[in-house]
Amino acid sequence: MALSRRNRLLVLGLFVVVALSMVLLGNEPEIQYSVDEVMGAPAEHSGDVHLRGTVIIDSYDPATRQFTLGGGVHNLTIDANSIAFPPAFEEGRVVAIKGELSQVGGEWRLLASEIITGCPSKYEAAAE
Repeated sequence: MALSRRNRLLVLGLFVVVALSMVLLGNEPEIQYSVDEVMGAPAEHSGDVHLRGTVIIDSYDPATRQFTLGGGVHNLTIDANSIAFPPAFEEGRVVAIKGELSQVGGEWRLLASEIITGCPSKYEAAAE
């Protein structure tokens, strides 16, 4: 039994709608929190988290590959021992970090799985 042209278009349209719905439902937006939001109630954010903050000046220790990420009020120690740093990473810069937030020896730390920096030429004023 052959489908009419109208029925074939209807089936194709239904397939497209179902496929698009599955894609949209499968890709939940990832919420990016500030250091202050996370550290205000760290237990609520334990586990995988995506946050942003400023790398505190003179906080990076190349031996341990740890640094401090600051917010307006709170700071958080970042352990980046198992990942590569992006070329634009530097102290004093705002970065986004994905990783796992956990308590280590009574202190909250983030074990980084990815560090994301913006392009410096986008944000720096042109030299005059």
